[in-house]
Amino acid sequence: MKLNKIFSTIITVLFLGFFTMSPVLAGAPGTEDREEPPRVFSGTIEISSTQIAFIGSAQSGSGTLEFEGMEHEFKIGGLGVGGLGIQTVNAVGVVYNLEKLSDFEGTYSQTRMGITVGKGKSTLGLNNSKGVFIELKSSNKGVALGTGLDGISIKLK
Repeated sequence: MKLNKIFSTIITVLFLGFFTMSPVLAGAPGTEDREEPPRVFSGTIEISSTQIAFIGSAQSGSGTLEFEGMEHEFKIGGLGVGGLGIQTVNAVGVVYNLEKLSDFEGTYSQTRMGITVGKGKSTLGLNNSKGVFIELKSSNKGVALGTGLDGISIKLK
């Protein structure tokens, strides 16, 4: 009886996760013709985090933003739908379209898909509602199957 309830819960979560992700993965209606704004270099970024996933996912970490000749430390945290496993992620990248430091804070979205067994590498893009875009190249260690949609919160220290 308990196994049936667990199985039912897992299927429900996967079903909801799939339909939550579908518009993001397929592209929202009418966005095919919309041009992305040009990306203007604003600074560089380094992030270290740990990601744990079992149907849902959670992530925690910290990083450094180099913006206008100064270094700014920040914390990250996030929740998502999809995936299985645990991995550490070290990433470096470029920040675009950041006009003022306060626009860096906020919630960023990302879709992810990949497998890490031992060591792996990936490239991902994050964007927030203020038009800031972060392009990251990461090195991953652990065992994880990552498919899903994440919301990542960045807060300056």
